[in-house]
Order: sequence, then C-alpha cells, then structure tokens
Amino acid sequence: MSDLLQIARKKQDAIDVVCMSGRLDTNTAIDADAELKNVIASGAYQIVLNFKNLNYISSSGLRILIVALREVKKKQGDLKLACLKPQVKEILHIAGFDRLFSLYDTEEVAVKSFTHVAIDEKERRILDAIVSTLDIDEERRRTEESLQQSEILYRAIFKNTGTAMAIVDDDLTIYLANTEFEKMVGFANKELAEVISLLSFVVCNDLGIVTEFHELVRNGADKLPQHYEFRLKDRYGNIKNVYVILDMIPETPRRVYSLLDITELRKIEEDLRHELIRKREFLILAAHELRTPLQPVMGYLQLMLDDPDSYGMNADAKVILGKCSKNIDLMREIIEHILKLSGLGYGPEQMLPKFKPNYREISPRQLLISYITVIRCSSDITIDITIRDDLKIITDSEYFFLIIQSLIYNIIRYSKPPAKIEISHYDDETNNYFLIRNSSAFIAHEIIPNVFKPYYVGDESKLLEKSGVIGLSLPVAKQMAEKLHGDITVTSNPENGTVFMLVLSKSATPGQLI
Repeated sequence: MSDLLQIARKKQDAIDVVCMSGRLDTNTAIDADAELKNVIASGAYQIVLNFKNLNYISSSGLRILIVALREVKKKQGDLKLACLKPQVKEILHIAGFDRLFSLYDTEEVAVKSFTHVAIDEKERRILDAIVSTLDIDEERRRTEESLQQSEILYRAIFKNTGTAMAIVDDDLTIYLANTEFEKMVGFANKELAEVISLLSFVVCNDLGIVTEFHELVRNGADKLPQHYEFRLKDRYGNIKNVYVILDMIPETPRRVYSLLDITELRKIEEDLRHELIRKREFLILAAHELRTPLQPVMGYLQLMLDDPDSYGMNADAKVILGKCSKNIDLMREIIEHILKLSGLGYGPEQMLPKFKPNYREISPRQLLISYITVIRCSSDITIDITIRDDLKIITDSEYFFLIIQSLIYNIIRYSKPPAKIEISHYDDETNNYFLIRNSSAFIAHEIIPNVFKPYYVGDESKLLEKSGVIGLSLPVAKQMAEKLHGDITVTSNPENGTVFMLVLSKSATPGQLI
C-alpha cells in the first residue's frame, strides 16, 4: 500500500464525506489540514471522515482532527469518524480521542447519525458551549499527560542507557547526568549540583580541546568533527581517556555529551606498540646473531677459492664451494632485508623504514635464472621458467627478486619432495602476472586465509629444511608487492597443487621514486 495520503470528497444525504487513505502523519498532515479547512470554509459543518483505507495516524494527524472539530463546533456542526481500521482505532483510544469523537463502523450509519438529534437553537448553543469547554479541557489534560509521560520515558531512557551521558548548558554547567556518568566521575547526582561545571573533570592540558569544541558546536561551525577525545579526572584523581560525541538539543542552548571510557583500549594500544618495538628489537638482534658466524665462514671459503691448489681441491669441489659461497652471500642479503623490512606495515608510522622503490627496466627471466643457479645444489628442487627472453618489465629489481624468492621458498615449504616448480607469465593492458606453481604442494583450506597475516606460522612439519632455501615471510612479501602497486594471491587444492600469483602494475616509469 502507498504511504502517500489520498483525499477524496463527496456528498451523502447533504452530509460532506471526506475519505482519506494512506498515512496521516507529519509529512501529510499539511495536505489534510488544508483540505479540511477548505471543506469548512465552503460552509460544510456536518462532516464524516471515512478512514476505511487509512493505515496510520500520528500525533500530527490527531492535532488536525482536533482543530477541525473545534471549528465545526463553533458553527454548531460536528465531525464524525467512520470505518476505522483496528490499528487507527487503537491509536485514538490510547490518545483518549475516542471520547472526543463519535466513531461509527460504517459511513452510512455515521451520515444518518446527524439526523438523530433534534434540538432547538438555544439548546444547541448551550450544548455546544459545554462540549467546547469539555473539548478544550480534555485536550489540555491529554496534552499534559502526554508531555508528562514523554518526559518520564525520556528521563528513564537517558538515566539507564549504558553510555555515560550529561546534558550541559551553554556555560558548560551540568544540567542533568545519568547513572553511567555518575559512575565515570565518582559523584552522585546530588553532588554534581555542587561541582556545577563539566570543566571540573577535565585534565588541565585538555581544557582547551573541550572549550574549543564546545564553542564550535555553539557557533554551528561547518564540517564539525563527529567526535573527539579528552582526558577526564574523577573525584579520586584517576585519569581516564574519554571518547566524546557532542550534539545540540534542538531549539535550546543545551548540548548532550555522550562519553565512552576508552582507557583500557588506549592501554592495549600502548602495550601493543611496545610489543612491536620489542619484536623489532628481537629481529634486529636475531639478524645480528645470524650474521656474526657467517663472517669467518665466508673468510675460510674465500681463502680456499682463491688458492684451491694449496688445499688440494679439484674442479668439482671448487664448483661446489662456489655455490656454497653464493648461498652464504644470499643469506647475508636476506638478513640485511630482515633488518630493513621486518617491521613493514606492522607498527606505528614512526617505526617503519621509508620504502621508496627505484623503478627501472629489467629482464625477469635473466634475474630468475641467476637465483636458480644458486639453489640448484639441492637435488630435491627443480625449477622451470617459461618466461620469454625478450620480456622486459619496469619495477624495482631488488624487491621483485625478493618477492619471487619468498614465493618459491614458501611453495617449497608445502611440497612433497622432490619439489618441481614452474614459473610462468602473462599480462594484460594494466598488469603483469607471474605464476609460481607446484603441483605437489598443498596448503590446507583453513590455513590459506592466514598465510599473509603478520607472525603467522603454518605447519612446520611441512618445511623442507634440507632444501637449504631461505626467503622472506609472506606477510612482508605481500606488503612489498602492495608498495609496488601490486598484490599476491594464492590458490591451492589437492588435485592441482598450489599457485602463487604476483600481480605488478604497468603504471610505473623508469627512474620513478615513490
């Protein structure tokens, strides 16, 4: 049914009948008022309102009926209601309007009721005067009762809501406070009358914030913030962090303050910040401890490689030691990147290293072949690259290398030996797509949503420690890809294995710094 109010007028046995359908509420009361005034102005003082199709009537609609009744009574007429739906009749009953109006089940009975009473003009005037007086008294009484009940209701809601609330005058005097506000400041309502001002509970350094925001609300400033925070001091000297929502009470100089104690939240945030700092310090220390024993190993290897004959090494031994040396160099590089990138995206901005990729044109195939050469000392790992020799992309070569390295490492973690990895590429107008696939690797469905979360550790039983492959964590790799305006996704199932996909935007230009 339509919520719009529709009004139709007709004559029935010399009685004016006005039919209303839809809703008679705040939005439609103006139209109804105008129509009834036109009917009365035309000389019709005996009116039947047919509410057969009226679905709802609000307090604004009830007021229109009272005004119309008063006007026809002045002209020795009457206003009667017919065909009320149960929900409309219930509203009239709650408001006490069934005592003011004559209600009829049908339009026909309502029309005929105007002929049932025959009284002379003198009696009519006396009766109308009595009825008018009763109408006014009844209306006043109902209005007062309604206002009183509304005030009781709103006070009950205000008093018992779970949020600390205070109504504050223009000079920041506390007019009314609820139970939660009393608990927050440690004062009962009677005691608050002696404290008087809200500023009594504000920490000195935050007084400017509170008064400034209060003034902004007073002046109706444009783009007013929806909330702010200040520190509150209760009667026992305890300091609390308070989140505040402030709004004006319409047509009054008073404001409603809603206050939420976020002290525990701020404490948790501070503890988390310190925890992140501790983790970063631990990573720095761990990287240092890993790097230290590599120095003498590198020294001994270099001595042997510089003069293999003195140590009785044949050509094969020299190749193997060369690969060991490259692996150690790679490990040292990774440790350096742990120091630079381990905090990427996981702490306050002031803790993070500045990440500014240096974009240049690179050959992905050549870069990946150099990496594969280093790790081929493991017989458990086979890597096939199906990327064109002539493919060139614009990206940061160092971080592209580290991301791919991390994806290879992590896809090996979930492999059954031997690990056979395929690296392929395709592109479209906006992005390059690099696929790292291993048909023997499987990541359980419940693990996939977590692999890019900071500090998450998967099933360690699946690690191939003997592979000797080391890479950055997936969360760091994903953050790096996002800084390159890209992304990393993963799909996995037992039939087809696991596929990591690195997406890199084509929007970068050589030499660009971000």
